[in-house]
Parts: sequence; structure tokens; C-alpha cells
Amino acid sequence: MMPSIFAPAPIGYSMTFSFPIAPKLKLLLPIVWIACAATLQSSATERDEQPLPIDGTPASELHDAMVDDLKFLSSDELQGRSSIDATILDAADYIAARFQSLGLQTDLFDGTALQFLDISVGPQIGSGDANFFQTESRDAAAEARGNSRDWELARDFTPLAIGASEGETSGDLVFVGYGIRAPEHDYDDYEEVDPEGKIVIMLRKEPGAKDPASPFDGLENTRHAYFETKVATAIDAGAAAVLLVNDAASVENMVAEARKRRQGELSRIAKIRKRVLELPAEAVHAREKLNRQIARIEAMLEESDAESAAARGLLGIVEAGTQSKRGDERRAETSEDADATRPPIPVLSISRDLADHLLADELSSIEAAIDSDWQPRSRELAGKRGLLGVGLTPSTVRSPNVIGVLPGRGELADETIVIGAHFDHVGMGEFGSLAPGTVAVHNGADDNASGTAAMLRVAGDLVSKFSRAGGPTSHRRIVFIAFTGEERGLLGSKHYIKQPRFPLSSTVAMINMDMVGRLTDNDLTVYGTGSAAGFESMLNDLNREADFRLTQVSSGYGPSDHSSFYQAGVPVLFFFTGLHTDYHRPSDDFDKLNLIGMDRITDMVSQVSERLATVPERPVYAETEKNVQIRRQLTVSMGVTLSQQPGEVVLSSIAAAGPAEQGGLRSGDRLIRVGKKEIHEIGDVMDQLRRRSPGDVLSVSVRRDAEEHSFDVELESR
Repeated sequence: MMPSIFAPAPIGYSMTFSFPIAPKLKLLLPIVWIACAATLQSSATERDEQPLPIDGTPASELHDAMVDDLKFLSSDELQGRSSIDATILDAADYIAARFQSLGLQTDLFDGTALQFLDISVGPQIGSGDANFFQTESRDAAAEARGNSRDWELARDFTPLAIGASEGETSGDLVFVGYGIRAPEHDYDDYEEVDPEGKIVIMLRKEPGAKDPASPFDGLENTRHAYFETKVATAIDAGAAAVLLVNDAASVENMVAEARKRRQGELSRIAKIRKRVLELPAEAVHAREKLNRQIARIEAMLEESDAESAAARGLLGIVEAGTQSKRGDERRAETSEDADATRPPIPVLSISRDLADHLLADELSSIEAAIDSDWQPRSRELAGKRGLLGVGLTPSTVRSPNVIGVLPGRGELADETIVIGAHFDHVGMGEFGSLAPGTVAVHNGADDNASGTAAMLRVAGDLVSKFSRAGGPTSHRRIVFIAFTGEERGLLGSKHYIKQPRFPLSSTVAMINMDMVGRLTDNDLTVYGTGSAAGFESMLNDLNREADFRLTQVSSGYGPSDHSSFYQAGVPVLFFFTGLHTDYHRPSDDFDKLNLIGMDRITDMVSQVSERLATVPERPVYAETEKNVQIRRQLTVSMGVTLSQQPGEVVLSSIAAAGPAEQGGLRSGDRLIRVGKKEIHEIGDVMDQLRRRSPGDVLSVSVRRDAEEHSFDVELESR
């Protein structure tokens, strides 16, 4: 459980709270103003007017370099730093060059800073011979013309990973409408046809999409629209293969998205050309690198012809998902073998032009007819057969961790501290975006350009401190790692654990920075404080000067790269400023970062790192709970003032016309529960509010005049 940021008061004492705003401006407040976050923010801003001085390199230089790093790493030029996109190499080269400029050792892997790993990108098309689709007609007219035709891979059809990954099949062609069996709507596309052993042609989605009157909801997809449901239904009906046809509305959207992507790439080229023109004459290597980027983008645009491809309506290999269910439990229950299911069948995405050809130029009219009255139009395609084969193979791309080393000195030189941050993000939103359907650069300024830039700043500070005259004569090696593949499952850090550059047995601690760019209300959370004895007291000691409103979470687990090290037996600390509404969305941009807050956080991380690098005794690993909840920033207000009393929380005042008053709460009410959480201290309330979003309705139970009352409060934005 996340500890409260407030210490309990002794029974019988009045309660006040001291907020760590500034060393010279500490305020003693008898109450906590949940509705007045702006007051706390302005106080924090007053203390953050200038970067704090640091021994060694001047703070202003470190700050300016950090800002430059942030701007580049979160720029449109890098297209969201997907770990499987070529732009991840541009980001990696930049970080490696920065490591080298700071004086770190980078000749670690064949003379470079790059530790490559293979990242799976799912099934890809194997040999062309294995992937084919032929049709033949057996009527007299077709016989005169020649009765078979070969269709072109990637233009007329594409094999889909939701089906069998290899194999050949043949059979008569049957059109089965939307491929739906929905007895609850008295609708069955298979009722009037026999699909056993045949190749079925079906439309994507479901009848009446976008029609509010449709029995299939219309405004929202039901389970019958899911690719997996359609394929499983075809398997259960005995089909030999599925030919999936994209619906007209989806094709229109695909064309619009392709056009938007192309325009984005052209804008990217223009920005890079502008940078080339701004370079000084002596920047020969930088100019060559940028010109190579331009050439690569132009070649990609010329080869892809994405808009024409989108107009054909073909789905990507994994766009319909990957193989999962192979049939319905009903068939297994009736089988002699209770565990038996039908094997997967081939599934092809075919172009609308090909489907129209097979349906005698009637695709659009049939589609419109089904959508108009929600009645099946299934039929056998007399005399037409198909022969097809699929051959999909696993595929990977190479993506690098970037590593720089500050060598150790003296008797501690052979021990290691790791300071890390992942530098990948979710690219254009194809993978991991929380803005589905949005085609846009997800710049990931906070997640995690902030952590990467902070790591570079810490590196610069520590190099300066440890190399200057009078620096420590004995300190551990410090290994700085920018991890790739974090967004795809901590892949970079897991790879390092399997193939460490320096032995894990001598790695005494790992410090992780992930999303440290949105310091709000002076709240900083550090996870892993229970992963080694002494971490909590060390942070409390350093925070006397740093003066954050510090929340310490014991667990060393969690959804970031420190977890890989902790599970390998290394004590960890994870610095984090909280989730926010821009997380994994295109709106996570540079201009929303709290730069001075980042200065303060990197100062503290630098001090923690220096202490861990020089203390004679290595931290002792300790087990912690696996159940950890990542903390969100507070985005909502109840419109109340809370007062802590012994063992309970009281509403000391209510904002006029605020959410609490409109919900029926009154001044003097004593909180019993908020949501399902029993309330004993203000931290309990804050934890519940951090889980909510503006517009959420929160159940609040209070004691009033010795009776319990419950109210619903609609939360508003702070």
C-alpha cells in the first residue's frame, strides 16, 4: 500500500501540516486545500525561479544542455522514437555522441556504445512461392477466355497472421455477407449456404455500421464485428479458408490516414532541410547525417505509395490480430476428445477490386442492400473455385541500448552503479497509443525524453564532480544506459540483464528515471525505497535540502526498467512525477514539461548517485511486495477543505456551488468512505482522488448528526 505523505499526529494534539515548499518560505497550514492546487503550485514556482547551483559544471550549462536534449528527443524529426523504426537509430546516435562529449567511455561493443538486441515485429511474409491466390471459373464463357487467374501478392491479397501461418487449401467460393451468426438478432449469414470445406468471402465489421437503428448497435462495434469472432465462426462452420474484404467506410479512413501520414513526412523533410541550411559551414558530418535522413524518407515515400495501397483496402499482416482461438468450445464438447479443436485455417485480406470481380461487380450494391434491411445476402459463387497458400515467418528488427561508462577509482572501482532511462516511445501511435486511430507523432516528451535528458544531465554533473581536483579517490564505476524496447515489455533492460557489460554480482544498485518531467504541486514519488536497507533514510536526509513533498514506495517492482534489475537481485530506486492525461498520447509535448522541476530532480538523483557510488558498504538487497500501483497526478477537485482529526477526516468547509455542495455534502461532515476506501487520514482521500478523472461520479459516505449518509459527487477538473 502506498504510504501517506502525512505523519499521524499524537492523540490529543491539534493537527497542522508543514508543506515543503521552500527552505525560507515554509508554511504551517492547519488544513489541506484540495481545491486550491494553484496556491501550492505558485509557491513551488517561487522556489524554482533559478536552477540550484551544483558543484562542478555551472548549473546554467547543465540546464541549457538538458533543454537541448529534450527538444531533440521530443522533436517531430524522431517520429516518436519507436524501438522498431529506423528513427530509433538517430536517437541512439545522438545519445552516444552526447555520452562521448561528456567524457564517458563508449567503446564498449565493437568500438561503439550500442548494445543491439532483436525485437520481434511479428509474422512477416515468407517466400513469394508460398503465398499465392488463384481463382478458376468452370462456366463455358470462362473456358473460352482461359479459366484461371493468378492474383498479385500485396496488391490483390495479403495473408493475415490471425489465420494459419503456413499451408495450402482449395475449395469452392462462397460469399457469406458479414460472416456473422447472431441468434440474439435473428441473423445468420451461414443459414442459406453450405460452407463445409469451402473458401468463404466475408465483409469486415457488421450490418448497419454507424446506423443507430441497426440491431448490431450501429454506433459501436459488437463482438460480432471482431476479426477473431468472424474467423472462429467460419472455423466452426467448417470453412477451409477466409477471404476478408474491408468495408467501404474503413477504406475511406485508411486513405485519409495515408494522406495525413504522407503530408507529415513531407513536413518532416522540410524541417530537416531547414536545419541543414542553418548549420555552420564547418558542420560537415552533421550535414551529411541530415541529408541521409532526407534521402531515406524520400525513398520510403517513393516505394510505399501508401495512399494507393490504402484505397485497395488491404489489411496489414497483423492488423486483424494474431492466431488465438481455433474454434468454439461447443465443438470440443461434442468431440470424442474433449480437448480437440479444429486447426487454424488460412485467412487472406483481399482488395475490394478483387472481391468486386469475384462478385460480378456487385460488391457495393450487395453491401448496401445488407446495410439497408439487415438481411443476409449470402450465396454460392457458382462455378468459381480458389486455390491459395500462405507462408508467414517470424521477423525481428535490431534495436540498440546505448551505454556510456564513468570508470571507477580506487578500492571500489570494480563495483557498479547503473543509472538508466528508456529512450523509446510509441512512434506514430501504431503500438501502445492511448489515442487509438490517431495518426500523429507521439513525441513522448515526458515519457521518456525527460528521463533520458535527466540521465544525461546527471552524467555531466557526476563526470565534473568525480574528475575535478579534490574529487573522491575511491568510487564505483557508474554505467549510464539508455534502454530501448521499454514500451514493448522492458526488452532493453531484460536484454542487459541477460548480457550485462559488467557482472551483475558486482552491480550494487540501479537508479531509474522514467517520466520525471511533470513535477506538480512539488510531489515526487520514489519507488524501491524498501529494496535495500538505508534507502529510505538516505532519501529523507537528502530531501531536507531538496524539499520535495516526497512519497516513498517500498516495492522494487513496477512497469519500468528498474524492475528487470530488481528481479535479478539488484537494489533499485525509481524516480517518477506521476501519470497524466497526456500519457501515450500525441499531446505529450515539450512545452508541458516543468524544466526547473527537472533541474531539482536531477540534482537529487545526482546526490543519491554520488552517495551510492562512494559509500564503502554496498546496499543489501531486500525483498518487497510485488503489488505496486503507479501513482497518478491529481487532476480532479471535490471543492472541499479537509481537516485531519484523530483517526478521522472532517470537511471543514465547502466551496460554494462546487462539486461537494452540489452533491449534498456539508461543512462538518465526517468522512467514512470515499469510493470503497475507508477514510482515516487525508492521504486516503488523496489516493482515491488520484484514481479519478474529471466527470467521474464518486460515492462519498459521511457521518452527520450520528447518522451515516451517502452522496454522489461529480468531480470537476482542478
